[in-house]
Amino acid sequence: MKYLFLLAAIAVAYFVLARGTPVAPVAQAITASEAAPLTSGPRAPAAPAGTNVLKSPIDRTHAVLEQVKPRNGDGEF
Repeated sequence: MKYLFLLAAIAVAYFVLARGTPVAPVAQAITASEAAPLTSGPRAPAAPAGTNVLKSPIDRTHAVLEQVKPRNGDGEF
């Protein structure tokens, strides 16, 4: 009997708390379009048409490492 009471108490608490949450303002804020981009840095260059989707992040990493090498003294990171 105490288990049924506990289950009923949890169900009542859930319904009271679920009904009191502001779902509409949160949903509206999530679905609203953003006015400005999230980053202000330079955009990554577009991948060439012949690259593989799985290989493009690796190619981008290698390109960034090649850009960083001239800035470092002895190639140390």
